[in-house]
Amino acid sequence: MKISELKRKSKKQLKGKWGIAITTLFVSLIIISGFYVAMKLLQPNGGLLTAIGECVSVFLGGMATLGTCKFVLNLAFSNNEEKFNDLFVGINIYFKTLGLWILINLTVSIATMFLIIPGIIVSLMFSQAFFILCEDNNKSIIECLKQSLSIMRGYKIRLLLLELSFVGWWIMSILTFGIGVLWIYPYQQVTRANFYLEIKK
Repeated sequence: MKISELKRKSKKQLKGKWGIAITTLFVSLIIISGFYVAMKLLQPNGGLLTAIGECVSVFLGGMATLGTCKFVLNLAFSNNEEKFNDLFVGINIYFKTLGLWILINLTVSIATMFLIIPGIIVSLMFSQAFFILCEDNNKSIIECLKQSLSIMRGYKIRLLLLELSFVGWWIMSILTFGIGVLWIYPYQQVTRANFYLEIKK
């Protein structure tokens, strides 16, 4: 399926469900990065507020990411019901989500220290790990990473192009003082879910 078709399919799936998608994924975005960014803006030189923001991102980011995956996968499946409570499906495997979140971010950060390109490649290789864990909570962290590596073989460029196709939308979001994020983020996340469902076949 072409990138344009994936995006068109995602828009169709979001029709009539924008309200729940915006609400759920906005909360997820705040947990993953928004809280840290807000604290950083309030205290740009570092300090207690910045540290609190970092802690929220580190300790809750993995769980929120898994919840995001659950929500958008349910939305992508017409016979499944997406719910706000999907955000909290990772509570029972909290330490697994934490470990996967830390390991992916640490690996990407180390790769980026050398050059930006290796960091992007590593990020693409592990991009499906949380979707995999979402569909099978019994998989170990290493199994999720290995399976992500496997299914992304031959698809890294395609995923990169998909992500780049949203750059224009994010620029428009800046022009709307960030309000556009409320629509762009769900659109992008559902498209990522459809990408995963296609390549895992």
